[in-house]
Amino acid sequence: MPLICDPAEVRNLYQKAVASGVCLANFCTENSYTTEAIFRAVHEFGREHGIPDLPVIIAATGHYASEPQLLKYTHLPVADMGLSALIDEVERLAAPDSLYHPIQVMLHFDHGQPGLDDALFKQAADKFATIMFDASAMPFKHNIQATAEFVRRMAGRVLVEGAVSEIPEALGEEKLPLTTADQAEEFLQQTGVFLIVPDLGTEHRSLSAVAHYDGERARQIRDRTGKRMVLHGLSSLQEEHIAQLADDGIVKVNIWTVLERVGGEAVARFIVENLPSILPAQALKQLHYEGKVGDFFLPYIQGAGQQKREFFVETARRQVWQEAVVQKMKYFLAHLNYSRL
Repeated sequence: MPLICDPAEVRNLYQKAVASGVCLANFCTENSYTTEAIFRAVHEFGREHGIPDLPVIIAATGHYASEPQLLKYTHLPVADMGLSALIDEVERLAAPDSLYHPIQVMLHFDHGQPGLDDALFKQAADKFATIMFDASAMPFKHNIQATAEFVRRMAGRVLVEGAVSEIPEALGEEKLPLTTADQAEEFLQQTGVFLIVPDLGTEHRSLSAVAHYDGERARQIRDRTGKRMVLHGLSSLQEEHIAQLADDGIVKVNIWTVLERVGGEAVARFIVENLPSILPAQALKQLHYEGKVGDFFLPYIQGAGQQKREFFVETARRQVWQEAVVQKMKYFLAHLNYSRL
């Protein structure tokens, strides 16, 4: 179906998720492979559970320094071209003649940077359901002022997600105090945002579940603001916390780093297991001489191996990558209670 971007329709979808006890999945993307994997995962999950019109959110960042996804979406590092490519691809995959047509798709602009992303905001406003205006690096009062002004600027066009606090990176950033219920309530009331992003102890780009998600703090904020929180840093959560997010007041959760990890690991294993079918014997011999492969490969170095096209073409790696990523996405859809929709 057409992209859902009318603010009233977007609100209705979020309200349905809240009423059903579902936390909406916000899958991030930085290339066409990931975008199609999102559609495939939601389609397969919906078919398996008899719910063909499941909602999903597809997100990307612009000039966000630590993860500029739209700059990577095409081979030319130009964000507006990446944004156009993302919109075109999503509309094609959601077209009436597409297998994925029943899916309810919302686009989200993640970590929009004041100043740097202003032109992209204008380009995205008529196609996106939500924009995260990320002024969290500013002092709290300035953050409120800048976010409130952005909400006024976008009124009637797109719903705004605001960052109450800055979410730390996994790699050694200083840990700041978690967002308080007072801060969250003040931010919401003074900015007029639709959704808020508090710091609940999670981390961006964590490769293992080591950070402490503070569910009690989330519930304190929920009781003051209602169920309108967005959680960033799902990759740092323990598995048992995921299903409780909706009850804690988390209505949307960002998912990205864990997808990169499982996809990369799957491709690495595929390459290692099929190395004699990918590299010629002379290349294997050189790697063995350099100590990069072990004696297991000696028979292939001595001529027993043979390159096979089906293993060294890019399509093979793409299929392995997508299968791993799709299965992980379906795992999250299940744990976020999508079967209740």
